Amino acid sequence: MPNLTSKELDAISDELTYEQVLIKKYKNYATMTQDPKIKSMCEQIAAQHQNHFNTLMGHLN
Repeated sequence: MPNLTSKELDAISDELTYEQVLIKKYKNYATMTQDPKIKSMCEQIAAQHQNHFNTLMGHLN
């Protein structure tokens, strides 16, 4: 894989920040709801964003 440019690294860094925000947001939503279906959906969405975060981190290593 070719080396990433400064601009590409900045974009990945921004995306990592966005993913972290979304992970926290959906985990928080999951704790706030009483509806088990919504709780499950929020947990699944948080897990998807965690996977996105992990994938992006993989590009930096």
